[in-house]
Amino acid sequence: MRLPRVVMWQRIAEILTAEISAGSFPPASRLPTETALAERFGVNRHTLRQAIGALSDVGLVSVQHGRGTFVRPAPVIEYPLGTRTRFSEILSQQSRLADGELLSSREQPAGTEVATALGLAPEGLVIVLEILRRADGQPVSLKTAHLPAERFRGIDMVFRETNSLTAALRRFGVADYTRRSTRIWTRMPSPEEAVLLHQKSNEPVLIMETIDQDEAGQVIEFGIARAASQRVQILVTT
Repeated sequence: MRLPRVVMWQRIAEILTAEISAGSFPPASRLPTETALAERFGVNRHTLRQAIGALSDVGLVSVQHGRGTFVRPAPVIEYPLGTRTRFSEILSQQSRLADGELLSSREQPAGTEVATALGLAPEGLVIVLEILRRADGQPVSLKTAHLPAERFRGIDMVFRETNSLTAALRRFGVADYTRRSTRIWTRMPSPEEAVLLHQKSNEPVLIMETIDQDEAGQVIEFGIARAASQRVQILVTT
């Protein structure tokens, strides 16, 4: 794999950064040897070391002499429980960049559990959004959001524009909202969840079942989030 000679080490650094973010090299894993990487990119070891040095400078990897180069674990996200919980704000306060991706959306009957949470009849319709949330490009949680279809039909299209549920709700007249309740437990991830969260199948996920309401006290969302337990910890203050 030979790259153009112009700023070759920067190109290599960009490629390795993207691969680390995508989970090709998990946290605490060792990168291939200098010789292997130099051969892969068709460069000498000096150029390769410049690229690795750039990754080390931004804290992505740790160079341990005699052992190799290791991917640094990302800082654990402290997720405070409160009445105004916003994913993007939580990450911003911890100098992390939040990103949300809508994986899928659908409209369906609420069913008993969701209907009870939203105050709907069981046959009432809801919009279901499947959202993957990332911090600095690394997946941290999967969220299934249920919203009353009569009030929020079309919110999936708005989410695709904004990449933020809070911003999408604002377009539908919800200027602010608060958390009514949060239930937390753990379980092992499904194979699909483990793949999407870039985590091992034998590591548990945190389940957060939430109900949010608007300023008038009307329930607007019933959510179920599955968070990577190695990257997220719950903060409870008293």
